[in-house]
Amino acid sequence: MKLITVPLTREALKLLDLDACPKNKLEQLDLSEDEYQQLTKSEIIENINSKLGKLIDDYEDESIQSVTELTTMLEILMIAAIPENPGLLKKLIKLTNTALKNNTGIFFFF
Repeated sequence: MKLITVPLTREALKLLDLDACPKNKLEQLDLSEDEYQQLTKSEIIENINSKLGKLIDDYEDESIQSVTELTTMLEILMIAAIPENPGLLKKLIKLTNTALKNNTGIFFFF
């Protein structure tokens, strides 16, 4: 299972780090295998990894937490396309905006 998570508060961010955060304090996106393949094919993950020096990949956990990095991620998403599933791109943009608004981060558990 591939999971993308955004803590909704700073407290939730701390609890997530301790693996003790209740699900109601998180906004989550469970990716199906098809969605993950669509995301990979779109090169969004590759662009994020390249521009932010991250390692979002199979069997890796990664986070994007600074305002600068979240803003860069949002810029990448705004010019990206997932032709097979534009709704997935909208969800990723929404998650990134939520992380920026709440000053938390976006976490990839792949």
